[in-house]
Amino acid sequence: MASGEVVDHRSFLGRLEPADRAFLLRLGHPKRFRKGARIIVQGDHSDNVFLTLSGLTKVTMDTPDGREVVLSVLGAGDLLGEFEVIEGVRQRTAGNVAVLPVECRVIPGDEFMAALETRPQMLLAMVRVILSRLTAADRRREASASMGVSRSLASFLVELVDRHGTPDGSVIDVSIHLTQEELASLISTSRDSAVRGLGTLRTRGLIATRRRQIVVTDLDGLRRYASGIPTARDK
Repeated sequence: MASGEVVDHRSFLGRLEPADRAFLLRLGHPKRFRKGARIIVQGDHSDNVFLTLSGLTKVTMDTPDGREVVLSVLGAGDLLGEFEVIEGVRQRTAGNVAVLPVECRVIPGDEFMAALETRPQMLLAMVRVILSRLTAADRRREASASMGVSRSLASFLVELVDRHGTPDGSVIDVSIHLTQEELASLISTSRDSAVRGLGTLRTRGLIATRRRQIVVTDLDGLRRYASGIPTARDK
């Protein structure tokens, strides 16, 4: 692991038993990607799996009308490119871009599949990760359909804080380095609606924003707002 990097217990690596984790970290070879580098390109033919050790990546997909949408944000301990390897499909269905410098291990697909086939607990961890991602995606779709944009955005920011937030004194820095368009695509809304949602959260004193940076100033308040619990401001 990269020095000082904390692996979230919900990531693939974080779910593994120590012996399986040590085994996985011996597979493949190390590689670094600079900020902005394309780790996986949609449409390419390859079968490597990337185990992220540090940094953040965004999962992207090109739409038929030429837009690039962001599907999720992944961090230390997460896998990239594993779905195509498991499915036996060599063509990449989505892309991955480093939004911060990334350190990872590049694991040949056949080695990764052999590990899953011979280590039952590793396979179980993989299933749990897939179910967790599906649940998170369903939760975002439900939030987008049933909540206003500001609450949907608050819910997504709470998810980001729990996985990728960095404490900085009394506030939490969510330095995910996404554009407003990318943030909007993550919660299935327009850029203008996302901007208004951020404005609402700022006005309520829940966040502060800078260029491609969001600082959560009141996490408890953000959680309450995301869950629809009335606050003193609402009474």
